[in-house]
Amino acid sequence: MAYRCYVDRSVNCVFVQHYGTYVVREGENQAAETALNPDYEKGMNYLRDVSQTVLPPEYCLEWLREHAEKALPPLERKLGTDRKVAWVLGNPHDFKIIHQWSAVNRLNRYVDERRPFRSVESAMRWLGMPKDYVINYPEEPENPR
Repeated sequence: MAYRCYVDRSVNCVFVQHYGTYVVREGENQAAETALNPDYEKGMNYLRDVSQTVLPPEYCLEWLREHAEKALPPLERKLGTDRKVAWVLGNPHDFKIIHQWSAVNRLNRYVDERRPFRSVESAMRWLGMPKDYVINYPEEPENPR
């Protein structure tokens, strides 16, 4: 897993930038780490930028649906309710997968809304970020591999 994470309470958002090889359950494992971060507050929005990598081949609508029903509820309780989750994706296949998952998972009681985007800027607008907002990712990756 390779990603950088920045938690900003002032805009109620967690920013995650993935790079390298995105492995199965990487997003889930990253979110579990964030739930333990002292800067994290329950209910914060998420911007997950996967545009520099590709989702694993296992990620299809069926896998995501099954996984979401079985494995995610304990984690989502830790993350809190009334959240928006933006996914920034770099290729049409990944965009399609997350778009489908967003549609079938729209009644999730923890996430108000989940949407795929093609650019960080459009995701930030949807999340209500100030126009001049700059994501201050740490210089060093949190967990390089």
